[in-house]
Amino acid sequence: MLRTMKQRLAVGAAAACTVASAALAAPTAVAGAAAGSELTYGSDILLQNQYGGDGGYLDTNGHSTQPGATYDVSTNQTPNSRGPATSVWKVVSASGKASGTRVTSGDVIYLVNQYGSGTYLDTNGHSTQHGAKYKVSTSHYTDRATGTGTWKVLPAT
Repeated sequence: MLRTMKQRLAVGAAAACTVASAALAAPTAVAGAAAGSELTYGSDILLQNQYGGDGGYLDTNGHSTQPGATYDVSTNQTPNSRGPATSVWKVVSASGKASGTRVTSGDVIYLVNQYGSGTYLDTNGHSTQHGAKYKVSTSHYTDRATGTGTWKVLPAT
């Protein structure tokens, strides 16, 4: 069972894109049937990167110039300090599982940022940064191109 404060979650794109290990932190307003004890579809979560013990919270950060993108994505030291719900992500099943259903390892999901009208975490173009694969931003589409907004839940260990 995934525990929001105790177990780390690594999220990798179904399109073979991966993201560093992140810990789930409960936001002030949590949705979902059992969001306090396990990760469920429909839950609003914060994703805290574990680089150096606190790599910041996954956050939208200004309008993106990437084609088809809405907002740039980075980490932020303090959740939601850039605006209301910029660090809050809703977990949505990419395979149609109902809200309140427990998320399990191997599930394929969408992460919907709750700032503004809600935009999907998305890979968009090759990164020029050393060691990086793709740039990350948000989009109004679940998959701007095949698999770009689809993420696979994997255990951190």
